Amino acid sequence: MTSPTRVLIVDADGTGAPALLQLLAAAGFETSHASGVDRAVDTLLRSGTDVVLLALGRPGLRGVSQLAAAAGDAQLVLFAPPGQEATAREGLQLGACDVVEHSRDMHTLLLALERAAHEARLRREVAALRARLGEETEQALVGRSEGMRHVRELVGRAAATRRTVLITGEPGTGKDVVARLVHELSDRVGRPFVVVRCTDGGGAALESELFGDERGGLLESARGGTLVLDDVQAFPDALRERLARLLAERVVHRSGADDAVQVDVRLVLTARGSESDGAQVAALFGERNVLPIALPPLRERRTDIPLLVQHFRARIAKEAGIELPPVPPQMMTPLLGHHWPGNVRELETWVERLAYTKTGTDAMPGVIGLPDAIGPSADFARLDAARVTLEELERRYVLHVFELERGHQRRCAERLGIDRRTLYRKLKEYREGGEEIRRIG
Repeated sequence: MTSPTRVLIVDADGTGAPALLQLLAAAGFETSHASGVDRAVDTLLRSGTDVVLLALGRPGLRGVSQLAAAAGDAQLVLFAPPGQEATAREGLQLGACDVVEHSRDMHTLLLALERAAHEARLRREVAALRARLGEETEQALVGRSEGMRHVRELVGRAAATRRTVLITGEPGTGKDVVARLVHELSDRVGRPFVVVRCTDGGGAALESELFGDERGGLLESARGGTLVLDDVQAFPDALRERLARLLAERVVHRSGADDAVQVDVRLVLTARGSESDGAQVAALFGERNVLPIALPPLRERRTDIPLLVQHFRARIAKEAGIELPPVPPQMMTPLLGHHWPGNVRELETWVERLAYTKTGTDAMPGVIGLPDAIGPSADFARLDAARVTLEELERRYVLHVFELERGHQRRCAERLGIDRRTLYRKLKEYREGGEEIRRIG
């Protein structure tokens, strides 16, 4: 059951408040009253409100900006007496969402309050969704690089819509994690989440599994939820064409049957390869119907590696009930320089192997499978592993690579996996902090 709309009536002298209170209470609103802006602000800070109705008295818009700022998610509606309509409309620029004139019938006022309350509820829902998205995507998609911030933004956009999503990326970049996250952050959470992979059984077997016979298939079993088609570029052409028709018609034609079954299912497609490879796959399903999310390989977001290592070790320590000491900075250097063909999955495997070695962090990365791509420098070796922060480690590594590339910014940015603007910003910060940095290109 929806709770009644809460309206705070604010006026200068209180003379008009009784009539408005009586009218709104009779219409089913939950009302309260404050005489003057200062008392209204105090009320807003202490209790929840959906709409603030400011009954303008003397000429002018005193207090409109103050009330709009204090209202938060609540919406401000101005109730203007005769002769102040034009002035009141200027209040829209100061933060009010609507203006209602005294000369209009009371039905107009009630409609304006309902519209404002609906907007307030929407803003609260959006704020709650953003907070939830921010928290959950930060935990599942670890990284502060621009590439990962963009991915988190796209995941939030995908979760808020019902469009088909195409997730592309190299093996090990986390396509399965993103697919699950899109489902769990959407309004389909708690409903079926079905993953279908292209197997060796052949196209006919896969098509039968998806569309089913008279008993129905996986598409129908995922009704109301999300169906993930993994490695979709490996699906036979005929099956992809049939899936494209499903997207357009939203009905399932069972194999060997004449009847069509209406089906409500969100499709999430995953494809190996780059964003351009994904564009070819999207074209097969109709690009307008597909929202693409391209996951960057780990080598293009190397600055996220320390954070990922910390994240994986914290998770392992919690699951195994053990304490793991920090990874020494001199061990981090070859991790940052490694190419990571297996991406995040390869890094996670390495962290797990390191965590369960007898010596914990005494072994160097080369001993357990990683090349010493960029040898530990004396600068890194001097860092105190117990006190160094991720920001300090990142700064040392950026300057280390900058030195290796002899001050060439383009090559340094490419090696770090960041764009030149980001590198320029970081170098500017380091220079302002006292570092002597020589720019070449």
